[in-house]
Amino acid sequence: MKKKLFIVTPILAICIVLFMAQSNEPITKTLTRKYAESDFDLNVDQVISDFKQTLIDKKFLNKSDLNDPSAIYTKLSTLEESVDPNALGIQGFVEKKPLTEVLDSNDIFAMSPQVQADIAIFTYYQVFSAKYCDIELRLTDKRLVEFKDDPLPVNSLEAVLFENIASLAFRNITVKNARIVIKADAATPNEFVSLIRSKLAEMGLRAVKFDR
Repeated sequence: MKKKLFIVTPILAICIVLFMAQSNEPITKTLTRKYAESDFDLNVDQVISDFKQTLIDKKFLNKSDLNDPSAIYTKLSTLEESVDPNALGIQGFVEKKPLTEVLDSNDIFAMSPQVQADIAIFTYYQVFSAKYCDIELRLTDKRLVEFKDDPLPVNSLEAVLFENIASLAFRNITVKNARIVIKADAATPNEFVSLIRSKLAEMGLRAVKFDR
């Protein structure tokens, strides 16, 4: 019995040390580790530093905002609909799941304003990166599909969309995370909208946003 206790105790001690080390690490390090566990190479500290500078250079934020999480959320929320991630130096889509897991398991409001501000910066980095997932189709009142301002025959829809998604692989876009944004004219028949949506579902493109 004593031998078994002698063997187990050091292992238990190592586990406790590792747990305490992880629980005391900066949240940005935790995020970097979580993304690495998802096979996503992302240095969160570097991303935050670079993104701060870009936002200041673009005059979306002032230097005084960088310690004020409320100012960051307020100002960056106004950019969400129209932002171009490439213009902000965002290289590709960053998954939301690791960020959500870390936020859910930490009391962010108990952390310093500086840490909260850094989290706000990274949160919007992730939000803006999701714009890469959006692929827009326009449906006209003449029952036509337009893609990148060009007419797109319905029977070519699958081939063209999959080719476009494949071309965005370097932005971390796949069939699983691509989102089709359907914009329809006011007079576009509802049955035509339903037809296109059903075809997208058959193609496995179920993340669809509709805007008339």
